[in-house]
Amino acid sequence: MSNHTPGPWTFYADLPSTEPNWHIVTNASRLRVLANVHIEPGNKADLANAHLITAAPELLEALEACTAALPAYSEEAKAARAAIAKATGEMQS
Repeated sequence: MSNHTPGPWTFYADLPSTEPNWHIVTNASRLRVLANVHIEPGNKADLANAHLITAAPELLEALEACTAALPAYSEEAKAARAAIAKATGEMQS
């Protein structure tokens, strides 16, 4: 079990704003800011990165569940365990 802040995570910008900084937060109250993300207007990669970050808790949970269904020594299981270790801080990146 990871010690990360549980999901769901969302992102938003303080609008109106001239700054392209968005906040990754844990809930609708927006009281717990996890990170600030720079999103240039119209930059699809920046927006995709924000979506990927906000999906992290669900992705980790799904990957942990998937590893139970994989043969223990398969290449897929090894890759999944390595990604989980990286996400939970058990492996230095």
